[in-house]
Amino acid sequence: MFNRFRIIAFGVLLLYAAACFAQSPNPNTWPLKPGATVKLRANGASATSYQWFRNGAPILGATLQDYVVNAAGKYTVITFNLGGCSSDPSEAIEVIMDAQVLADVSIVKRSESRKVMTTEVFKYNLLVRNNGTGTATNLQVKDELPENLIYVGVDPAVVGTINYNERTKTVSWSIPSLANGSFVELIINVRSVKPGNVSNRATITINENDPDPSNNSSIDNKEIIGLKIPNVFTPNGDGKNETFFIEGLDLYSENQLTVINRWGSTVYEKKGYLNDWTADGLTDGTYFYVIRVKTANTQWQEFKGYVTVMR
Repeated sequence: MFNRFRIIAFGVLLLYAAACFAQSPNPNTWPLKPGATVKLRANGASATSYQWFRNGAPILGATLQDYVVNAAGKYTVITFNLGGCSSDPSEAIEVIMDAQVLADVSIVKRSESRKVMTTEVFKYNLLVRNNGTGTATNLQVKDELPENLIYVGVDPAVVGTINYNERTKTVSWSIPSLANGSFVELIINVRSVKPGNVSNRATITINENDPDPSNNSSIDNKEIIGLKIPNVFTPNGDGKNETFFIEGLDLYSENQLTVINRWGSTVYEKKGYLNDWTADGLTDGTYFYVIRVKTANTQWQEFKGYVTVMR
């Protein structure tokens, strides 16, 4: 039988970078933080194979000189030489999990509930909360705006620091610390560019170990409303497609419609158009239209195009 030998222990992080451990009065006891590991190495002379044990039970597959530990317990090892003889069990290394205060941060992103028209400015609310038992530090919020939104700015009274990268269209919000049970908010103002669904995600990271990463991101989906303008209508008395009907026009507070023939003469004009133009008295053909609508920001928006009358 070989003589009893010692285990050499040294710490590593999950990514194999050196880690620091608290001092222990017992050289055979190692405190381990949740999420970290410690590498144990047997230094038996002339050994050809190894078997590691945890709390006296052999660890399946642990037959190399080094063994990486990520759980509490008492670890020992025996070695085998070329003749198949085994050593006595080594001295035990006891790994003890450190108590750790956790910060569980969450983020919720929500857009305004009201209907938003194309080119309107509207708001996103970002709510960051610390649901954990300890203080969160170095909170970093990222919000990358999609192509169909333009960054306008943020509301004042912001906790932390705001930066906007025009190239990546990313809003970065840095918060030094957030105590447990506390929350902070950020209001981002954006302008819509075109109608359709806008999907927007915000994420958050912290320095501490977060036990629940599922609430570290939040997605908001917002439908931007625009006008749906037909390019043809058929006022022939069959009850179908009888008028120049502009879908979504009723969502604007004010509107104006102007229709011009191919010689540049105005053939129809109406403030407060009610989707009731039937091209009475006009021949079939293609006409140029100008539609102006007033948005919720009291700004006029203009749409131009052609519509064909076909009876």
